[in-house]
Amino acid sequence: MEFARNGKLEAISRALVALRENRLDDAENLGRELLKVAPRDPAAHQFAAAVALQRARYDAAESWARSCLALRPDHPPAMMIAGQAALARLDWTSAKNWFRRVSEIAANNPKALFQLALAQIESADPEAPATLATLTRRFPAEAPGWRDIGLALMRADQLEGAEAALTRAAEASEDPAHAVNLGRVRLARGRPAEALAPLRRALALAPDRLDASLPLAQALRLVGAPREALQHLLLLARVQPDKAPVFYALGLVCGDLRDWQGAIAAYRRCVELSPDMPEAQVNLGLSLQQIGELEQAVECYRRAIRLRPDVFGRIAQALPSTQRGMLWLNTRKLRRSLGG
Repeated sequence: MEFARNGKLEAISRALVALRENRLDDAENLGRELLKVAPRDPAAHQFAAAVALQRARYDAAESWARSCLALRPDHPPAMMIAGQAALARLDWTSAKNWFRRVSEIAANNPKALFQLALAQIESADPEAPATLATLTRRFPAEAPGWRDIGLALMRADQLEGAEAALTRAAEASEDPAHAVNLGRVRLARGRPAEALAPLRRALALAPDRLDASLPLAQALRLVGAPREALQHLLLLARVQPDKAPVFYALGLVCGDLRDWQGAIAAYRRCVELSPDMPEAQVNLGLSLQQIGELEQAVECYRRAIRLRPDVFGRIAQALPSTQRGMLWLNTRKLRRSLGG
């Protein structure tokens, strides 16, 4: 057998290379052969757990991690795999138990403590602030960990904490991705002027970085610089012609500049890409009203109301707002006429 000829260490090395290169079929086959040759080797069990985790077979990953631990108790890498599998299954209790054990055994390794904090944030655990305080004290410059914490806090709508975490990541690393994340959270907090600096920094570090351009354009529009925002959005529209948010933002900027034809073209592309976006339908209707296309505008409003009835109030205000609009004194009749 090939494994017998080449030896166990070489077999493990080949298997690890396949896993690192994301050749998962090869990695899985090599792992099976390794288990046949060395069924009691904890490294073989750990490798099987790692492959199962990569293949999103989370129950199998935890099972192999446990069998590895039966052969090599308290082995941090195997416990990390078990914790990550539990985290992926949304089994918060198991995930926190695994990560807590690793953080106690390998106190100088920050990864387990960051993963514990993530599980606590995702499960709204009241112990999360204490874990974050420990991380701040012990690992203040661990940029990847603080990035993950910041993004998790954004998902939990804890924007103040998210900004603090993402600021740490941006200060600890020159990676422009951290600057983009910091700009995004400041924008989400309603502070577009403060979002500009990290977003400009990201583009200065990586001029072709597209993920900075959209939030930068949004921030520029909000601080009253629509023409500069337009430059970024026109570039994005050329290189990302299938991204609805780009065309929605472009429509807003064209509207600010009273370029109604440009706004109409942008919103039409947006609703083509994302037909279930009522805000774009309403704004398309408003732009059509501006050039006197009332009938087309009303059709847009009908589509918007079918998607989300609570946009009716905005539509009722929009209809009489232009010179060629219409005024309805009876809002019930207006709602019925729009199919709402």
